[in-house]
Amino acid sequence: MNPVELFNQVKELIAKKDFEAAKTFVETHKDELGDYLKQAQDLLAGSKGIDDVVGKIKGFF
Repeated sequence: MNPVELFNQVKELIAKKDFEAAKTFVETHKDELGDYLKQAQDLLAGSKGIDDVVGKIKGFF
């Protein structure tokens, strides 16, 4: 896979809320992601933060 395809795979895993798989995928393919590594890590970090906030909000109801 090329770096764009790898990055798209990370986005798909995040869209499915499979954050552990996305994190593992990024770690496994960090060298192949090249310039997309930072973007993938930022996307993962941002998504995990949003999911935590949503989870806390759901805890109130």
